[in-house]
Amino acid sequence: MSLKLKRDYFNELAGEWDQLPSPPDTPERLARFARLCVPPGVGSVLDVGCGTGLLVDYLRRNAGPGSRIVELDLAEQMLVRSRVKAGHPGILYVCADARNPPFPPGSFDLVICFNALPHMDPIEGALRGLLACLRPGGRLAVGHLMGSESLNALHASIGGVVAADRLPPAAHLARLLEELGAEILRQEDTEGSYLVEGRKPA
Repeated sequence: MSLKLKRDYFNELAGEWDQLPSPPDTPERLARFARLCVPPGVGSVLDVGCGTGLLVDYLRRNAGPGSRIVELDLAEQMLVRSRVKAGHPGILYVCADARNPPFPPGSFDLVICFNALPHMDPIEGALRGLLACLRPGGRLAVGHLMGSESLNALHASIGGVVAADRLPPAAHLARLLEELGAEILRQEDTEGSYLVEGRKPA
């Protein structure tokens, strides 16, 4: 799947993205993800595949007022929506391919990839690029609002551009991260939650 097709697809969806169906307890799930993965006072956070800014309020609340937050997405219209919704000064919005993030190595204390990894192909290349953004000892958290089995079935049913976008089982993703040198801190893959968290060696 070409990068342009995927960018066009998400740009076209940006205006209606926040009205698409989601679990009724989505706020509680997002709060739990932030509580588990965003340490208070973390210095710098990269939110990859941020979409319309689903996590911005949770990141700001958990990270604290002194943290630097960068929202990154492939689709510029997603970033436009996020900026309009958030209205928070100090957040940087970057339109770029997550497989080749435009930051020097070691730029962030925390990299988050929430509801986005299946759309990055190849996933191993994306993980390598995201780990490179981390300082030594920094953390990468990959999360989703549903488990891999449910999500993959959903993408197949939607068809089109996302039909083949797959989220690996958490155990498989954890192995990939270990092969890339990360230490696995947490992994879960249930019907209502997906989380793999790793740490870059110090």
